[in-house]
Amino acid sequence: MAVQGSTTGQLENASKEMIKEAIYTMEHEAPNRALARKFTLQEGHDTMVIPKVGQMTFLAIAETQSNTNEMDIGMTTSSVGTSIVGGKVILTDTLLRDNSLDIWQVVGKQVGDAGARKMDRDIIALYTALNAGTTLGAAAAIFNIDNVQAVIAHAMTNKFGSGMHIICHPNQLGRLSKDLSSVNSGRPIPRGYSEDRLQNFFTGVVLGGVPFFHTGNIDLDTNSDAIGCIKSKDTLGVLEAGSVRRRRERDENIGEGAWILYITHRYTAFERDDSTGAPLTYASATKATS
Repeated sequence: MAVQGSTTGQLENASKEMIKEAIYTMEHEAPNRALARKFTLQEGHDTMVIPKVGQMTFLAIAETQSNTNEMDIGMTTSSVGTSIVGGKVILTDTLLRDNSLDIWQVVGKQVGDAGARKMDRDIIALYTALNAGTTLGAAAAIFNIDNVQAVIAHAMTNKFGSGMHIICHPNQLGRLSKDLSSVNSGRPIPRGYSEDRLQNFFTGVVLGGVPFFHTGNIDLDTNSDAIGCIKSKDTLGVLEAGSVRRRRERDENIGEGAWILYITHRYTAFERDDSTGAPLTYASATKATS
């Protein structure tokens, strides 16, 4: 697209395509977003009230007995707001003129990658507070099948709920893969999970009905341990206020002239139910590639 001869309409369409590419990338490169419960903030509102209901218990009732089992729903609520994240991109006339590729699409993908990493890391930051901050596993512990099965048993015993899954660092998969037979690996993504958005992060491993996902956005600590988590789909939430927004302005004082694109996204990641998830601390040292 020639810069000098570009009409306002052409630039508007080009920036729309950039945002379209950014949104697609954000949705497909942030596995934790796809594994959290999503909420949308109504237009004109600053917060949303999120309800939480406690566990209830049925009791036996004799045929002639009155039903006096008054179950306390134990409802609590929390008010959740959003924060703004984003950045700006400067596209000079020289850059736009001298590149044969569709620079708007290329930039859109990079913008989407940045947004996906930010959201993924914001959700990962919530892991350590789950299970009242009590981690399963330990520093230097091996992510092998015995330990993983114990983690799953703990989650089932403590009723973490439906849609349980494990999210781990890619380095932790090496030892686990050695322990697994072909029966437990190479499976398709189970029902209820978005194959479109999670295919690149599904490990092909399902144990006890619990699928494993990985993300390289989990950091290693100084001891090369990584903190992942086991949780249900309702453990963590993401509240979004609409989609990614864009604004552009012209600056003739930059080189031969430039377009400045401002990109923002309003959302927050939050804990819905601490009792349905737990952090997992296991060794994650980087393996030699040769």
